[in-house]
Amino acid sequence: MYAQMQQKIITNLKHLDSFELVEVLDFVEFIHHKKRLKLPDPIEIDTIYGKYRDRVSSSQEFARRKQEEIELEEKKWKKR
Repeated sequence: MYAQMQQKIITNLKHLDSFELVEVLDFVEFIHHKKRLKLPDPIEIDTIYGKYRDRVSSSQEFARRKQEEIELEEKKWKKR
């Protein structure tokens, strides 16, 4: 299947003029550039993730404080 696609692309390229070939080349280079931007190095991701694994995120800290506030308010309302 892959070889057939390659051959079909090559066959179609032979029928293009120089302006169209420049457009095709530009598009192919764009695809390669976009692919490099989307795929970060998995080793770097694992390193960063492992480094901060035990740290509490700001959202987790906020949620913890908010839960403490809720519990405090509930205690106040029960006393009334």
